[in-house]
Amino acid sequence: MKNYPASERPSLAKLKEQITIPIVWHRLGLRGIPTKSCQSPFRKDDSPSFSVYACGKRWKDFSTGEGGDVIDFIATAAGLNLKEAVRLFLTYAGY
Repeated sequence: MKNYPASERPSLAKLKEQITIPIVWHRLGLRGIPTKSCQSPFRKDDSPSFSVYACGKRWKDFSTGEGGDVIDFIATAAGLNLKEAVRLFLTYAGY
């Protein structure tokens, strides 16, 4: 992580506004195109049952019931726990 004074570090919430699921989707090299109605990048999906919404800040897999924010997306896509997913997210944000 860059060495910023605590007062100058952007919050995780602020970074989530800038680094969205479509950005991470492409960065991870996942197949498909992230839209409001698309196929899951995590499993075989013959019909669109996956959604990226709220301006790219939230996702939902209607077949599995999973969903969440960009950190949850990274954790699911990369098979990481949340702490590891936050670390990867911060590298994508340049920290």
